[in-house]
Amino acid sequence: MRADDRGYQILANFPKPGGNCPTLVTCGYRTVFLRDVLANRVPSIWVRDRIVVIGSIASSLQGSIFMPYSSSLIGSAKPVAGIQLQAYLISQIISAALVGRPLLNTWSHLTASSWILLWAYIAAAFSRRLRRINIILLKSLLICGIISVGAYVAFLHGWWIPLIPALVAVSGSSMAVTSQIVHRQEELKRSKEFLHQVIDNIPDPIFVKNQQHQWIVLNQAYSQLSGYPLNDLIEKSDYDFFPKHEADIFRSQDNLVFQSQQAHEHEEEFTTATGVTHLIATKRSLHKDAAGNLFLVGVMRDITERKRIEEELKRTAKELCRSNDELKLSEDKLRYLVNHDALTGLPNRKFFYEKLHESLQWSRDHNLLLALLFIDLDGFKQINDSLGHDNGDRLLIIVGQRLNNSLRSSDTVSRLGGDEFTVILRAIPTVGVATAIAEKILATLIEPIVLEGHKISISASIGISLYPSHSEDGQILIKQADAAMYRAKELGKNRYESSS
Repeated sequence: MRADDRGYQILANFPKPGGNCPTLVTCGYRTVFLRDVLANRVPSIWVRDRIVVIGSIASSLQGSIFMPYSSSLIGSAKPVAGIQLQAYLISQIISAALVGRPLLNTWSHLTASSWILLWAYIAAAFSRRLRRINIILLKSLLICGIISVGAYVAFLHGWWIPLIPALVAVSGSSMAVTSQIVHRQEELKRSKEFLHQVIDNIPDPIFVKNQQHQWIVLNQAYSQLSGYPLNDLIEKSDYDFFPKHEADIFRSQDNLVFQSQQAHEHEEEFTTATGVTHLIATKRSLHKDAAGNLFLVGVMRDITERKRIEEELKRTAKELCRSNDELKLSEDKLRYLVNHDALTGLPNRKFFYEKLHESLQWSRDHNLLLALLFIDLDGFKQINDSLGHDNGDRLLIIVGQRLNNSLRSSDTVSRLGGDEFTVILRAIPTVGVATAIAEKILATLIEPIVLEGHKISISASIGISLYPSHSEDGQILIKQADAAMYRAKELGKNRYESSS
């Protein structure tokens, strides 16, 4: 193989001096001077069955050649004569044939280039993965050692592989990657310094974590809130400073953002170095740098005061709601008192007029009949005077109850005052329904009542007016029913009369 075709070079497996070959002059062949041959001082056995090479070794002929063992670590280089080099080559050929001394082989240009590029790629790949300069240098030295040992083992087996180019390629790749890493680290350092300047001016606490959940960037607001110095926090994790239950929540929220790669906001507790617990709202988001590294950025807001105000507002709202309910009950009670008789609990005069107006409008809209009954108790004054006002009041209450029990749920019974009552009968099909209800009321009221051991009977006179037969005006209907009631009294009481 032509290792170099641009000069006079020979690739040969020269024997190493030492042992039976202490010097280059005596290694592999015997030197006999011409004067000894002429003086017949050379034994025949030295030349029988031997290869004899004849030439001059005089240094004055300037035919000397340097070879791998022409020099040593100590001393100067001593070239050998051309005839000696030929003797070495012949000795190498004979040794290869007789004792198996290997001849040197070389790779093709493509194989050698691939070998060099392979180690350059391996060194670059290792360097990119490691990213720490001291580890890169150590790994590069290890790779160079592996290449050197491999080249030596290959040399022992007769292969000459490119050692120095491979070492240069490894060193060059490592240096190039190291230089790039140093450059990026400088840029990252400047970026961090700029980032620190920016986030330190932000009033909200901000943190940046790597994928190992370690803080790598923090602003002064975070340090002030937590109560820990920034230098103590950098490259540490939540578990080093916070209670475990809080750190567990922080870690789970971080993992949620790392896994989903979506921004997320969460409210959580945050205990400071002094033991004070704050309520915070943290918005976490994921960001990637130019090298493809993922970083989690969190922006925190102290919502302790806001939550306190919210709780106070909730309590105030509950109190207002309770007060509103009480007011509503009071309003309903007041409205009831305004619209109902205090003694019997029946609708009063005011409610009666409102209900009559509403009922007339409804009947007018639906083209239905309506009846108004005006009721006055017979002989109530004598009972009230003889048994007392308390018993008179009890009697009125019982009358109101009996009137309610005699009517439909759609009908309205009211107490106008004293012993006067009214009944509004809505949506009656015929006039006969009104008279039938009047008869039922008379029969119900006349049933005996016991008051303080006194068994009494009470009757009533009832006047009836009809809409729209008698009138379409409410005031006229009231007057007509009242007049009919007085006619019933004049005609003997305990009866009903209709308006004419």
